[in-house]
Amino acid sequence: MKLNRQNKKGFTLVEILVGVGILAMLAAGMWVAVGSTQTKKLKNKAETEITLLEAAMNEYRTDNGGVLPFGRGDEESSNIMYQALSCDYDGDGEPDDENGVTRMPYCPTFTVIKNTKAAEQGEGIPVLRASIRTKEKGKRKMLVIVDPWGKPYRYRLGCEAEDDKGKTGQGINADFDIFSQGPDGLGDSTNKAGENEDNISNIKLW
Repeated sequence: MKLNRQNKKGFTLVEILVGVGILAMLAAGMWVAVGSTQTKKLKNKAETEITLLEAAMNEYRTDNGGVLPFGRGDEESSNIMYQALSCDYDGDGEPDDENGVTRMPYCPTFTVIKNTKAAEQGEGIPVLRASIRTKEKGKRKMLVIVDPWGKPYRYRLGCEAEDDKGKTGQGINADFDIFSQGPDGLGDSTNKAGENEDNISNIKLW
C-alpha cells in the first residue's frame, strides 16, 4: 500500500519563524514587567532608607547644638554623612572611642561590605550599607553609604543652614538634602562643586 505523502504536511519555515517571534515577544513582555516591579521595589527601599538617614541626621543636629556637617552633594559628601552618623571618623568600620567610651552611632544599622552589588539584597528593615570606594585615582579610599543600586547616597547642607565654620549650604531644603541618584546613577549638573540640579529619576524626599 502506498503512503499518501500529501497528507504528511509539516510546518513551513515561515510558520516556525512566526512562532519563534511570538514567543520572543511574550518573553520580552514578561522581562519588562519583572524589571519594572524590581525597579519599583528598589525605589521604595531607597525612600525608606533616606527616611532613616534623615531621622538620624536630625538626631545628630540636636546633639550638636543645631550644627550640621558641610556637604556639597558630591560622592565625598556620602563619606561625610557616614562619619557623622556612624561616629566612625577613622574609617575602620566601627564607632570611635571618646575618653575611653565608645560613641553611640546615630544610625547603628550600617554594615561594611566590599561588593556594592550586594547592596540591593535584604528584606524587611533596610540595612544601610557602607562600602569601601575610591573617589578617583590618587585619592584616598573612603567609606560611603550606598543605595540599593550600589551608588553613594548624596548629602548637602541646606540653603538656610550653616556649618560650624559659618559656611552656608547650597541645598534645596532649608536644613539639608539627602538623596540617591536613582537607577541610572546620574545627575543633570556637571558642576564640580556639587550636583544641585537633580535628575528626575533621583530618589529624594522633598
